[in-house]
Amino acid sequence: MTILKEFAERFNKSDDSKPSTIVDIERLEHEFQIFVPEDYKSFLLNFGDIWTPDILDLVVENESGLNDVQEFWNIEKIIYDKHNEWTSDLSMDLIPFASDCMGNIFAFLRHDIQSPKETANVYFFDHDFDTIEKISNSFTGWLEEFNKI
Repeated sequence: MTILKEFAERFNKSDDSKPSTIVDIERLEHEFQIFVPEDYKSFLLNFGDIWTPDILDLVVENESGLNDVQEFWNIEKIIYDKHNEWTSDLSMDLIPFASDCMGNIFAFLRHDIQSPKETANVYFFDHDFDTIEKISNSFTGWLEEFNKI
């Protein structure tokens, strides 16, 4: 939890971010027959749909090689995107949860979260090149990379 809290306290610039509720998370799980990974669930319940625009500057200044994350999505946006937007038409079945400054998506692979897990791999979907790349073995580990810069 300390990694998640450090990330949110350091990078969140939103004045109106709202944590998700258990009911929201259960609706997401039921809608897509998945189990939200425990570390991501903790992030949702404690911090929710935060906005992190300053990460881009840090990524560029430090030449970190990371893809910036700018917006963590609320449950409504996840469900909407999955049904109507980028992730609705992809060959890989992704569950989106955040985007970068260019609208590229961070997501879990549905197959990875069809049973309860502490964490799950994080994938990056680049909509310009139509590519999907695994970028981390865990949600917490992914956030920790930002905390290090």
